[in-house]
Amino acid sequence: MLEKGMMNTKKNIYKVLLFLLSLLVAFIVYFRVFYNILPIYFGNMESLNKNILAYGIVVFTLYILLKMVFQLHNKWDGYLLLLMYLFVLIIGLLRPDSSVSLASYFNVNVMLILEDLRSNEASWSVLFINLVLFTPMYFLLSFIPSLDNFLKRFIAFFTLILVIESLQSILKVGMFDVTDLLLYIIGFFAGFGVFCCIKNVLRTKSSKTRANFKNLV
Repeated sequence: MLEKGMMNTKKNIYKVLLFLLSLLVAFIVYFRVFYNILPIYFGNMESLNKNILAYGIVVFTLYILLKMVFQLHNKWDGYLLLLMYLFVLIIGLLRPDSSVSLASYFNVNVMLILEDLRSNEASWSVLFINLVLFTPMYFLLSFIPSLDNFLKRFIAFFTLILVIESLQSILKVGMFDVTDLLLYIIGFFAGFGVFCCIKNVLRTKSSKTRANFKNLV
């Protein structure tokens, strides 16, 4: 009992240290990176409340990821990570924007992106953001027990992006763009590849650790 209590105390100390580290790293990352990027997707970011909310999301995202790295997480951390991601995703892609006024809210011409890239340098940053936007999706969907294989996760992902793109067109806050769908899918597969690579590395490392332990015994 005493040993178990000491173990729990040690884990709690590690969690506190990881949280403090998350506060520091999030502060640096937020003001070096996100502070300039967020206004592109979120309106009125000069509001103190919105900046505090955004900073808090970055802090807790880093904190949960660090807990996962050091195997101090629980099953609810994965759900919380997914919910924060979906929250940011939805308010970023579906936020009302009075400046959006398009001749058409539907585009199936995938070659249009090439014209945009040639005529507008800002399109390159939008292209990059659209590519990485859904990269974490495969990893995050792995926390849902019912989505226990690639096909189920891909169907869930594809349904989500279809709904989001459709709502952008219906609410006139953006365009249903087939090019965006293709970029999202590429990002999803890139995330799947990264997930598999990391999983294989961890599995190999775990196998070596067990083998070394058996040799010692």
